[in-house]
Amino acid sequence: MKSKKVSTTFTVLSMAAGMFLTPASAYAEPLASGQETVVDSSDVSTDDSVSEKTDSDSGASETPEKPEDSSSDTSKEPEEKDDSEDPAPTEPDVTPSVTPSVTPAPEPSKAPTPDASTSETKPKADSESTKKDANSSSTSTKDADPSSDNAAEAAAVEDWSQTINYENYIGKKDLRAGFARVDKVYAYAKVNTRLNVRESASTKSRIVGTLSPKALCYVISDSDQKWVYIESGDVRGFVKSNYLQQGKTALTYVSRTGEDNMELAEQVIDPEENEAFSYKKETVYDVTNSSGEGIITFAKQFVGNSYVWGGNSLTNGIDCSHFVWQILTRCGAYDGEYTTSYGWRSLGEEVKSLADAKAGDVVCYDGHVALYDGNGKIVEALNEDQGIVDTRKVDSDTILTIRRFTSNDEIGDTNAEKIWNYLRMHGFSKEGTAGIMGNIANEASTDLDPTLLESGSVKKSGLTGTQYTALVDAGSISREEVIHSSSLGIYSGGRYGYGLCGFTDPEIKSYLCKYTIDKGKSLGSISGQLDSLIAYLEKHNPSLLERLKTSDSVEDAATVFLREYEKCKDLDREEIERVSAAKQIYEVFQEYQSPVE
Repeated sequence: MKSKKVSTTFTVLSMAAGMFLTPASAYAEPLASGQETVVDSSDVSTDDSVSEKTDSDSGASETPEKPEDSSSDTSKEPEEKDDSEDPAPTEPDVTPSVTPSVTPAPEPSKAPTPDASTSETKPKADSESTKKDANSSSTSTKDADPSSDNAAEAAAVEDWSQTINYENYIGKKDLRAGFARVDKVYAYAKVNTRLNVRESASTKSRIVGTLSPKALCYVISDSDQKWVYIESGDVRGFVKSNYLQQGKTALTYVSRTGEDNMELAEQVIDPEENEAFSYKKETVYDVTNSSGEGIITFAKQFVGNSYVWGGNSLTNGIDCSHFVWQILTRCGAYDGEYTTSYGWRSLGEEVKSLADAKAGDVVCYDGHVALYDGNGKIVEALNEDQGIVDTRKVDSDTILTIRRFTSNDEIGDTNAEKIWNYLRMHGFSKEGTAGIMGNIANEASTDLDPTLLESGSVKKSGLTGTQYTALVDAGSISREEVIHSSSLGIYSGGRYGYGLCGFTDPEIKSYLCKYTIDKGKSLGSISGQLDSLIAYLEKHNPSLLERLKTSDSVEDAATVFLREYEKCKDLDREEIERVSAAKQIYEVFQEYQSPVE
């Protein structure tokens, strides 16, 4: 464990290899005669903008977007004027635009965030080459670090915890949390100008985004209705079906052109303000839903739908065993074949007792099966009279067994989110969680890097933390060398620090190996390292573990973790820094909407 930090700012170094963009050949399809003719101009922007008059407002306006090559299609298509609601100005005589030969799909900008799998902290300068007594089970002082302390530098980092950009600890809110991933059903805008995407199925509702000619979208629902619900990038809403090319024609065109060569919708309002965003909790994009909370969020949207014995439709009728199978399968928590309520009793991992049950667990009864919501009730397809409900208590009937299919203990976009969610899922109070994280911010650098190798070992071995972790995972560095090594060790007995808590002591390192590489996980696994921490405390200091789980004081939690587990040098100074960091982390996470709470 380190006695001081090198940097006063939050840094993230991303390592990416083999990432090359190879443009696919574009297939520029001409506008088919009759196929692309706009038959109703009541919801198409006719001046290449989203300017549009309605009964209640004048609409939004964007800068006109000119086609890259209007000469490639010289045909002109007549616009039939429609005097229905939401009239638009008459379109001037223009040449219809076609899909550009190569149009890369826009990628949403994303603020850099810590990532356990890709971030790499550079070898620390001399200021970090003094390691604290990494969780030693004794209170003895460690061997001196080979590098000498620098008094001026120590003074400069005194206020390090005040300068961390804690806001980067929380990533962008996942608006699709709890959605189920579905297969792509292609469509594109069948217009000459721009097609409006609406917040509801009405021309009087807000415009949430626009689609340019031949812009790509995916049909989520209502494909056979007048208004079709679509998704394109972060734009989700309704478009009129007669302006949307669907079916085989769309599939053929998208397949030949390539999704990456087609434009996506342009956003008009923030997705968080778009009421249509969660109209259907399904998406074509990758989502992490196999957490228990994600499963329950998805399942509850079907409450009120019908029960049909032997049925397999979440919307038109389903029985209890098919309901559980559909939910778990569509959320990615189970990939096996359908089974009956009896069959569920032997699948997944057994949960010891109801007290240990979590959201998303499968509860098996005599002739019935349901999903536990984590709060004492179940979501179930009950019977023909009541349908799908979420109001009954979990112990309304005799429980035969509880099965778990969720194993994702690393939930979140950043390392900080993953650590926070893990500790909260394992029963730690918010104050206790922040107290531990304030110490981790000192031990594993401010980006909470689980692959951080002590700087003295970096200098001695010539390996970065990421390289060291990869060699351990590949078996090139043995389990014994992880625990103590002459080539890596900088303290007596070949000891050296690594990971979230600067794991150093041989006994603690043995726990680290047991819950990471011995279980087939990476040595740098956040969940594996925290599993080892909890297991060690359960065995060697259960009173500290209980105190952290029940703590209502951030300061107390940070202090007892430092003094009873970390046990580093210069405790008084370290306490000031770690308590300060813990308090700021606690304040930041007060605004965090955790998917596990």
